[in-house]
Amino acid sequence: MLILGMETSCDDTSVCLAEKLSDGKTKILQLQTLSMYESLQPFGGIVPEIVSRNHVRKITHLIQACLENEKKALKDIDYLAVTTMPGLLGALLTGINAAKTLSLLHQLPVIAVNHLHAHVTAVHITENVQFPYLSLLVSGGHTILFWCEGPNQFEILGSTNDDAAGEAFDKGGKLLGLSYPAGPLIDKLAKTGNENTYDFPVGLKNQDNCNFSFSGVKTALRYKIERTNDLRQLVDDNKANYKKDKSFFPQSELLSDICASYQKAIVTALSLKTHKALKKIIQSKGLNAKNIPIVVGGGVACNSKLRKNFIDKFGESNTFFVQPKYCTDNAAMITHHAGLNLELAKRFPHSLSMEPSSRFLNKKDYR
Repeated sequence: MLILGMETSCDDTSVCLAEKLSDGKTKILQLQTLSMYESLQPFGGIVPEIVSRNHVRKITHLIQACLENEKKALKDIDYLAVTTMPGLLGALLTGINAAKTLSLLHQLPVIAVNHLHAHVTAVHITENVQFPYLSLLVSGGHTILFWCEGPNQFEILGSTNDDAAGEAFDKGGKLLGLSYPAGPLIDKLAKTGNENTYDFPVGLKNQDNCNFSFSGVKTALRYKIERTNDLRQLVDDNKANYKKDKSFFPQSELLSDICASYQKAIVTALSLKTHKALKKIIQSKGLNAKNIPIVVGGGVACNSKLRKNFIDKFGESNTFFVQPKYCTDNAAMITHHAGLNLELAKRFPHSLSMEPSSRFLNKKDYR
């Protein structure tokens, strides 16, 4: 049984061809992804109009590449899968319209996928972890704690009140004069820095809930730069060097120290609130902590400090990370998640009624 999946929620155009096996697992056959980081670097972030147009130009070629590499044709496909929420509306429409077109031409059923849920269940592609488990989804656009009891059973325990963790990394990097995306650069620079050099606030650390806040640590970084002559000069030098050479990689003890300190505050908040969520589940479900796996997914799950912190705090045998190549937005996780939820497929012509949604939740619903 073959599933062709598409992901166009933000700035990655991705298509995947996967096979649903008789044992229930989904085998990834082909994954074709094109990122827009280079085209977005001059703007320092996402430009919706640019990413939408790029999706339109790329998606047909990626579909063709997936099929040709496996010597398959559209007539061999049994199901289509596509991200329908959350994301940029223009970007989502590209993938949805591609799926609708293929469904119309070949009368194929389509599975609409919430790509946040797919970020979580992507752990099953490579790891043998059983439901239920506690999951931290941490990316550039979302920071959410889920209690997952099944492939389509997600209870929200907490989310961010403002910025996502990945957003805090990228915006913090921009304040420091680093290129986009700044998260991986901060992680790399922090490895040689002293994380105790600067004291940054940990958002909502004294509140007994599972919600996050990262606007404070970002503001604290801005004030720190504005009030420190050496840091202001460092930022100006970084910006000037990037203008001369787009491949420039800044290196200084001062920069490494502030990156390490800033990263420590973000990771501490993620660890602290995950621990509070774990205690909440233990109390409400009557479970033993040793029997509750911790799953971490999303782009920020690649952060080395986060991985070490969670393994140290929750134990290596009980902590599962989505494999790095499946952490950022990709069609493999979409196709895999669809394979777990085939019963949700919309048959033709009902498949043509799918619509995108920019939001996944209303914050007032869970506070």
